[in-house]
Amino acid sequence: ATPLSAVAVSGDLYVNHRVGLAFRKPPGWRYENLRTFADIRNEYEYATPDDAFAAELKGGPLPIVVVTRDPVMRKLSPSATVYVEDNPLEPGETPAMAAADIIRGFGSFLNEMRVIGQPDPSRVAGCDAVEIRYGFLYEDRLGNRGPVRGRSIAILNGPLLFTFNTMDIPAAGVDAQAEFDALRDSIVLAAQPAAKPLPALDMLLPLTR
Repeated sequence: ATPLSAVAVSGDLYVNHRVGLAFRKPPGWRYENLRTFADIRNEYEYATPDDAFAAELKGGPLPIVVVTRDPVMRKLSPSATVYVEDNPLEPGETPAMAAADIIRGFGSFLNEMRVIGQPDPSRVAGCDAVEIRYGFLYEDRLGNRGPVRGRSIAILNGPLLFTFNTMDIPAAGVDAQAEFDALRDSIVLAAQPAAKPLPALDMLLPLTR
């Protein structure tokens, strides 16, 4: 596949042929330029006091797509960020079984993180998944700061693990849970996802151009 054919966008429909993923973004929301997302990530105040670890987080893999209600460089906005990686779980391990490790990972970089309720094992697009809800304090050097609510859904599809991280701001009257429910319910995963290793990012991210 060429970079321009790997991803197709039609209105609210996003399709990534290379990794076998499709979903519908909330109506009226926008696809965020991933280079803008990288800039925001560099400004985020990580929870870890370890400067080397913070630098590692800032230089880590980018998501394959980000959708937001508002331009993220202007204000703190509800958003959904989608990552895909080679399956890091042990043989026979499900996302639900790895929930404690996922939570520990989030806690290493989310300020004042607190888990809301229990991890919810589920099936998404016919695949094993787990949903984790949590709150944390968002803060960056651009002046955005405040308590936010997160939902993360980890979905295992063969050799690939997909993670959808969503965020809204109920303390500011911004509740996007219905939009996130609709996005989750719209997810479609191909029966035979991409073989390892994952392609280079340039094959996945034509929306950055």
